[in-house]
Amino acid sequence: MFFRQPRYFADFKCVGGECPNSCCIGWAIFWNKSEIDKVINAPNCSPELKALMESSFHIIKESDDPLYAVTLKDDRRCPFLTEDNFCRIQRELGAEYLSDVCSIYPRAHFITKNTCYNYCFMSCPIVMHKLLNEDRSADLVNLRIKEPVTMKNALKFSDKTKGEHPATEYHEEITELFYDIISDRKNSVETNVILGALAAQLLTKTADNGDYDKIPLAIQEIRKQLHSGAELKSIENIKPNYSLKASTLGKFLTFFTKLNLLAPISDENGNISVELYNKGEQRLAEVYKDKTFWLRNVALNLLLELRVPLYPVERNIFENYALYAASLGMMKYAAVVAAVLTLGNTNDDAVKKTDEIVTTTSAIIARNFAHSPEKVKLLLEMMERAKFLTPAHLALFMK
Repeated sequence: MFFRQPRYFADFKCVGGECPNSCCIGWAIFWNKSEIDKVINAPNCSPELKALMESSFHIIKESDDPLYAVTLKDDRRCPFLTEDNFCRIQRELGAEYLSDVCSIYPRAHFITKNTCYNYCFMSCPIVMHKLLNEDRSADLVNLRIKEPVTMKNALKFSDKTKGEHPATEYHEEITELFYDIISDRKNSVETNVILGALAAQLLTKTADNGDYDKIPLAIQEIRKQLHSGAELKSIENIKPNYSLKASTLGKFLTFFTKLNLLAPISDENGNISVELYNKGEQRLAEVYKDKTFWLRNVALNLLLELRVPLYPVERNIFENYALYAASLGMMKYAAVVAAVLTLGNTNDDAVKKTDEIVTTTSAIIARNFAHSPEKVKLLLEMMERAKFLTPAHLALFMK
């Protein structure tokens, strides 16, 4: 068995109090009773920390091992977060006393037949910074697992799930197919995402027909067609519709973040300004002129975060992929808007400022996709109502 993980994974380190967007502020953090009791009963637990542990949780799920959430303070900070943004529990007792959620994030895992995929969530700005600034950081590498290991909170489809949703038997093969499609540097990321939509459509048709045993053959056929000159040319000839793309993705993002991300690219009458949008794209290109890999890295990591295209199994392959493509489109749009906000800066700090805003904004947007399943479900419903669940519409989001 192998670990398969992006290159950045092995080097990731939490920066603690230096983090520009701490995961200990504004997040619902879960602990179970055994984890809370472990801290309270620790030999070196101070009376002050013990009292804080006893008063800082509220129950959200009754069971034999109840689930609790940390009760945030009025300023949305975790009560265990010190003034210098370090965890009091870790500082006083050590990292081994943190809950699974606190100790694992931003790391995550899912397991297929012979492979454990490791990755980190882009909602962590340190991860996002690596993806935006380090070439090949999202390339997958293999590490052989010499001894059996237990991965906390890792997703693995059960035999029951595989019986009810036979396509999940090919989780690894389908994951590798889409990673290969998006990572192909001969094409633009946008073109590859559209090719992925066509692949997802074909796999969905195969699964919907009940021909699950034909999925490996379908994957082979898709790989053969990826370099079809005629198909690539037709994709490259798609004309961008900036107004539709910006207005739709802006509305989606407003729904997700409750922030008006249409305003920065609107004129004085409130209409979408294609000129402003294009200026934002130009600023983005200037800032990342030596880092043209940034969007591809984000696209690849997002594949892992959303476990595209088989999770959750209640949605078909194309629906999951459509959410992925829309999410990536929104992240690109948010980066453009962030760049628009720095257009007034013309000094040497403009590039640094734009990079900082893009990194922070992108991490905030990613937080919503990876950690808000109910919002993602509502997004799919919005796309269904607007009849946007087609490869053609996904192409408009990306071009």
